[in-house]
Amino acid sequence: MRVVAAVKTITLSVGLGVTALPAAGMAAALAPHRAIYDLSLEWASKQSGIEGIDGRFVYEFTGGLCSGYITNMRMVTDILKEFETVNSDQSSSSFEDLGAGTFSFSSKVFSNADLQSERKGEAVRQSDKAIDVTVEDGDGAKLPEAEFPTEYMEGIIRAAANGKTVYQARTFDGSGNEIMLAVTMIGHAVDVPKAADLKAVSGPRERAWPVTTAYYPTGDATSDEMPSYTMSMLLGEDGISHDLLMDFGDFRISAEMKALDLLQPVACTAKKDG
Repeated sequence: MRVVAAVKTITLSVGLGVTALPAAGMAAALAPHRAIYDLSLEWASKQSGIEGIDGRFVYEFTGGLCSGYITNMRMVTDILKEFETVNSDQSSSSFEDLGAGTFSFSSKVFSNADLQSERKGEAVRQSDKAIDVTVEDGDGAKLPEAEFPTEYMEGIIRAAANGKTVYQARTFDGSGNEIMLAVTMIGHAVDVPKAADLKAVSGPRERAWPVTTAYYPTGDATSDEMPSYTMSMLLGEDGISHDLLMDFGDFRISAEMKALDLLQPVACTAKKDG
């Protein structure tokens, strides 16, 4: 079921908090945070067989540029159909070291408390930019150049901050042994409350951009090819995502942020000369 695929998509799309906008060509300063979203069915066609969705998504991002970034996620949903309700419990963890070009990942998917899939592995970027993927108890792969999840989020932020309207790159998130082409359309900036005070009517404001990212499974988009799914949100300059919408073609899931905790960043320590 494509609801299961939503977790890997959110890896790329849910905000990675940014404390300051990066200059062109520079890495974003990402701020650790924990966000909780309530999930609901926004729309479904009759062909989908889905009558309702209720759930919660918890996203935690920690670490730093020097120590590497850690992402932990869990999505639990009840999917209502005509004659049954399916409970889906998905969790994933990853560690990304941008400097070393490594990305380790693990995930588990349960359906009605039965384990459906489990995956654990590592991707390493080689000198020729190709990616070597190794998977425990599974076949690895050698893939062409692609960005890891944090890299792609940094690219969106750089593009938006510099007035660009489109950002795209091939991406790898560890959910399978393939890359995808992600194409992000960036709208005009608007003002929103700063993430530290989401419900404030007045007070500090910051820029945010409406963005929509389409994901193509073949690694290449042609003029007549439809994406596997799209993700839309209001992305703040601090990297926090609001008004999240996942569109799978014949049904859409909305995610409303209910809580946000900004976590302590990991500071870089200066190396001592030998």
